[in-house]
Amino acid sequence: MAKREIGMKAIVVTILSLLSVITAMPFVWMVLTAFKTEMETMSIPMQFLPESLQWVNFTEIFGRFNFMVYYINTIITAVGITIPQVLISALAAYAFARIDFPGKNIIFVMLMMALMVPMQLILVPRFVLMMHFGWLDNLIAVIVPSIASIFATFFIRQHIMTIPKELDESAYLDGCSHFGIFRFIILPLCKPTLAAMGILALTFSWNTLLWPLIVLSSMSNFTLPIGIANFRGQFNVTFNLLMAGATVSILPVLVAFLIGQKYFLEGIATTGLKA
Repeated sequence: MAKREIGMKAIVVTILSLLSVITAMPFVWMVLTAFKTEMETMSIPMQFLPESLQWVNFTEIFGRFNFMVYYINTIITAVGITIPQVLISALAAYAFARIDFPGKNIIFVMLMMALMVPMQLILVPRFVLMMHFGWLDNLIAVIVPSIASIFATFFIRQHIMTIPKELDESAYLDGCSHFGIFRFIILPLCKPTLAAMGILALTFSWNTLLWPLIVLSSMSNFTLPIGIANFRGQFNVTFNLLMAGATVSILPVLVAFLIGQKYFLEGIATTGLKA
């Protein structure tokens, strides 16, 4: 029996190792291509390793393109979306999980139904709304519509539902208001879930391309996904610069995940245990 278990574990580890290699290969190729010359990226047969590290690719994307401007714009939009989204979603999640008000279940079901609507269907109404507000070609047009998140509300609500209501009732008997319960009891117990949702929101807002591409038209307002897409010319693609830009662009999200991975994994594991 012990040998059988060891054999099964060996098979599982082998399969997972192969899947990990397959998953990591595109990222490894991206980083290696970022250090190649343009000729090496076009060579046949494909050249896996660069002959020498071309650090000039990174200096070129910051010097030749407005890459630092794109970086700053992306930081502004990502932070401007992530922090309000997590806070507002946590408040809404607390209301749906703990406060009884007329039509609560109906409203929640309607929100879940709205979650199934593809974003492409609401692009035109969103664009018209931004046009009427005079926000076109402004970073605020990227930030404000993305703050409200049904998924984040549902995600945090699922964790709050697992917290015993006796804690709320004890605090309420001691004279604590709903906001006090939310501030001093719910929020500290939801740190892993909030961290997980924060990383997810940061990743999505950092990488989003479609909506910023629609509402932004000036290069001074472009975000990183739009800026990197502009590395593609009409007749050719400079893959080494494209991969250098992609490598630099993922670093903040990667660092954020490495810092918060403990809370992220814990938040994913403890969310959705109670419907």
